[in-house]
Amino acid sequence: MIFWGVGAGLGGLLIRRSLRRPVLATVLPKYGSGATASYSQMQLLVRLVEKHFSVSISDLAMCDRTLTEVTTERLLGALIGATLPLAMLVLTTLGGSELPLPLLMACSVILAVLGFMLPVIQLRTRASAQRREFRTALSAFLDLVSIMLAGGAGIETALVSASRVGDGKTFNRIADALDVARSRRQSLWEVLASEGERLGIEELPELAATIRLGGEQGARMTASLVAKASSMRSQQLAEIEAQANSATERMGLPMVLLFLGFLVLLGYPALQMINSGFGSQ
Repeated sequence: MIFWGVGAGLGGLLIRRSLRRPVLATVLPKYGSGATASYSQMQLLVRLVEKHFSVSISDLAMCDRTLTEVTTERLLGALIGATLPLAMLVLTTLGGSELPLPLLMACSVILAVLGFMLPVIQLRTRASAQRREFRTALSAFLDLVSIMLAGGAGIETALVSASRVGDGKTFNRIADALDVARSRRQSLWEVLASEGERLGIEELPELAATIRLGGEQGARMTASLVAKASSMRSQQLAEIEAQANSATERMGLPMVLLFLGFLVLLGYPALQMINSGFGSQ
């Protein structure tokens, strides 16, 4: 029980450290000209742990989750993972065959770490998938805006009308951001840029910069928006092709394993007969 208490305390300290803002003394050396780049092994280990254990704010915003919810899931996962070997110990003790205590302690640590990391991994995977969907819908949104601009509509009218044409999370997010900008009497490009930074979508600040040029300097945006949408679709097709090629390469591994298992199935009886023949002599 002392071991599980120490593990729970260590998990709480890691969560607190991951939520704490970095100390100024550790941030300044990255920008100072005369600062040394040598870090001790403990500092590198701490930074590695913070990198893998911390929760990204943009991922939370993309998945419409709160830090409290994810932290609760992480603590529950770590607690369940740490107590599973304890339950196994109780069951095996009642059954009359006790498992080795060091093995159970090692399993407890491993399962606690996995349970603590699983919600973060799920959050990152889900946020990455939603960002891909966002970029796909954003290219369609840019096409709609360029069509309305070519028809003679103004910048604000084209953006608002295009955001209300489609449905889905992407169009709803853009429409909500534009409504917030109009209600607060802010420029549309500033709100779109801040929304892109909040969600971790690099294309929205770029779109905001293009709209800013068109709104403030009167630059023609139709051709630039069409080119931007085309480049986004080309990038998405390249990513899909790379994922397909990776999946094709992974499909060869089960075939190789099946072939090796088939060879073992054929070769084991023959080896067994040879060994028995030598033993009879």
